[in-house]
Amino acid sequence: MNVVENVAQVFQTYMGTTMFLSIFWVCIIYVFCHGNGNGRKRLLFLLMLGILFLFNDLSLRVMGKLTDISTYYRFLWAIPILPLIAWAGTKTVMERRKFWERAVVVVLLLALFRGGMSSFLTKDSLRMPANLYNLSEDVMRVCDIIEQDKQKEQPVVAFDLECQMMARLYNPSLVWGISRRAYQEHDNAEGYEDVKKSWRAQKSMIRAVNHGMKDDAERLSRALERKQVDYIVTLNVYEMGDYLAGMGYGLVDSTGNRSIYARTEE
Repeated sequence: MNVVENVAQVFQTYMGTTMFLSIFWVCIIYVFCHGNGNGRKRLLFLLMLGILFLFNDLSLRVMGKLTDISTYYRFLWAIPILPLIAWAGTKTVMERRKFWERAVVVVLLLALFRGGMSSFLTKDSLRMPANLYNLSEDVMRVCDIIEQDKQKEQPVVAFDLECQMMARLYNPSLVWGISRRAYQEHDNAEGYEDVKKSWRAQKSMIRAVNHGMKDDAERLSRALERKQVDYIVTLNVYEMGDYLAGMGYGLVDSTGNRSIYARTEE
């Protein structure tokens, strides 16, 4: 999936505020239709800056090492978009020759922003989807089981990769036992030859939880103890019950696709 598809999927899945995108395209059309040569150059410059520094795979990889990739577009999208909206709005006001015309345009612009941020649409006037989070029912069931069983406010959970990415959205109180970066760099069932020592603990959990490997019990047990993992979530097809029981984890419950194991001894 490329960056453009990734951004589109975020908006389609989570239905964020799209007012800025709509106004952005209106501003582009306005500048091309009513702007002079310098205005078009500024517009092209902003678009090129956005493509060069933000909306490309190289920037995503570089910035992803500095911050979570999931937060990358929450803020940086505003760099090419907001200046153009501000410039086009200012141009629209200043082109009016009479004071009352400027006042009317300012009021209309403020009403536009106000209407976009606080709509007349409310919970009472909308039919909210049954699955508000647009997540897998299986993942939500996993989170509910942990929520009902947990002994502390923020339990540490070693999830399989697919479940981990969605579980945080449904229940932010669940702490990842395996980091995002560990999954990005070491999600395979291979050994530890090319794995740095600092990553081997999480690598052992990935091999067991996400790939069903049962050949390194001693290292896995140390990793679970080191990370203070309270729950392990893995696919049913791996049949990890007996293997994890030897490390002090017992089956709590299961869903259609996953089994949830909890630490039974301190």
